[in-house]
Amino acid sequence: MASRTKKVYYNIVSEGVYQATVFICGLILPRYVLKFYGSEYNGIISSITQFLQFISILRMGVAGATRVELYKSLGTGDKHKTSGIMKATQQFMRRIAFVLCAYILVLMFIIPLVSHSKYSWTEIASLVVIIGMVTFAEYFFGITNSTLLDSDQRTYVYVWVKTAATILNVLIAVFLILHGASIQVMKLASAVVFMACPIFLHFYVKHHYKLDETVEPDTTALDKRRDVMASSIANIIHNDTDVIVLTLLTNPMVVSVYSVYQMVMNGLKKIMTVFTNGLEAYFGNMWVRKETENLYKGLSRFEYFISVFISVLFSSTLVLILPFVALYTKGVNDINYYIPVYAVLVVAAQAIFCFRQPYLTLVQAAGHYRETKRGAYMEAGINIVLSVALTFKFGIVGVVIGTLAANLFRSMQYSYYISKHLLPRPFISVLLRLGWTVANVLISAGIATAVYKCVAIDFKSWTEWIVGGIIIAFISTVVCAISSSLFYKDDYKWMISKLAGFVRRKK
Repeated sequence: MASRTKKVYYNIVSEGVYQATVFICGLILPRYVLKFYGSEYNGIISSITQFLQFISILRMGVAGATRVELYKSLGTGDKHKTSGIMKATQQFMRRIAFVLCAYILVLMFIIPLVSHSKYSWTEIASLVVIIGMVTFAEYFFGITNSTLLDSDQRTYVYVWVKTAATILNVLIAVFLILHGASIQVMKLASAVVFMACPIFLHFYVKHHYKLDETVEPDTTALDKRRDVMASSIANIIHNDTDVIVLTLLTNPMVVSVYSVYQMVMNGLKKIMTVFTNGLEAYFGNMWVRKETENLYKGLSRFEYFISVFISVLFSSTLVLILPFVALYTKGVNDINYYIPVYAVLVVAAQAIFCFRQPYLTLVQAAGHYRETKRGAYMEAGINIVLSVALTFKFGIVGVVIGTLAANLFRSMQYSYYISKHLLPRPFISVLLRLGWTVANVLISAGIATAVYKCVAIDFKSWTEWIVGGIIIAFISTVVCAISSSLFYKDDYKWMISKLAGFVRRKK
């Protein structure tokens, strides 16, 4: 148990540093792209990246099914079984890497045609190839090895490598931009930096695990990938539908607007990842060992933590996102980035997506993909149909309505399944927790807005934005603490004890 908990701690710390790095660098580099290359190029890059993600359809379910099998072989110390699973998965991924090469050739012709851009075929096609190089390296060297490290709760190993690459990439990219390099040269330099990560990972796993490369491939995980496929489809739809729909039905500058708001949402998702990364393996280990009491306790605390996370972070985001976008895009006048309705809906959609995390994690840890796949297909259908239909009438607002509706459905489906089949308990407890979380967000945002009016904060500068952020963070924390002491006293005491213990250890 101590070793298992210690690995979770290592993963949280490393992931925290990485996500903070990604968030800061993610604020710096896109700003330079917008300023020096314009919204259109920023939108084109976002479109290319999302189109490349569609190749992941070919590996649907493989990583998830592989993790489930590796939990078992690693848990029992069966090195022969682990070697066979890894060999089969690696062979599969490398076949996809070569298919990706053909897919890149197709995209070189398709994206310049559908992007409605003023730039030439050569300029856009070259970006497709350059950005695609990193994806090729991930499939050929990286994904299989990172799946093994995830299953062994050693995510921190490759996270530190990605942290260093992220910092180096920003330093090189900004240097090249300031010295007048084309966007193609800048992205090529970035590609070289990020391709080094999966290559390093390949040699690390080879040295550390010393897997038997002569063993016959074990296709057990691959045979089960269809059960995981539905969940993978839903994930692809969630991540890719909006950009694809906007690319096909609007223009690159609208995609650029989407990418700026999504940068904020991705930042929140990354913060959540800091605390949740490695927990699937943690729950998976308990599930294999049939530690039912620990599972109940762990899920309850995970639910409470996510609700507190949403209460504090998303109330702050609801108030601060529009001022942030206005300040971040100041001086960029080729399209309007200030869209209040979209801002509110995108925050709501991401909050609901975060709310499902405890239930999603337990379903995946238990390997119950087949039992929940119908809900995944329905989520994908809701997202696609509503996004396409509503984009014609409402533009960018239409895609976020589709995403919000799909996220709400899937979150309820996951939580209902957990309550009825994995850890039986009243489903009403989930609805009450959701209502409590929403109330915290709205009360905190309302109080903060009133305070801003009293102290005359209008967010005309970054200084005012930071002061406003401190105020809303304080208010939302106090609101959450008071409501926790009233409605979730045991979980609140647990969190306070953990924080106090952490402080004592630091002292």
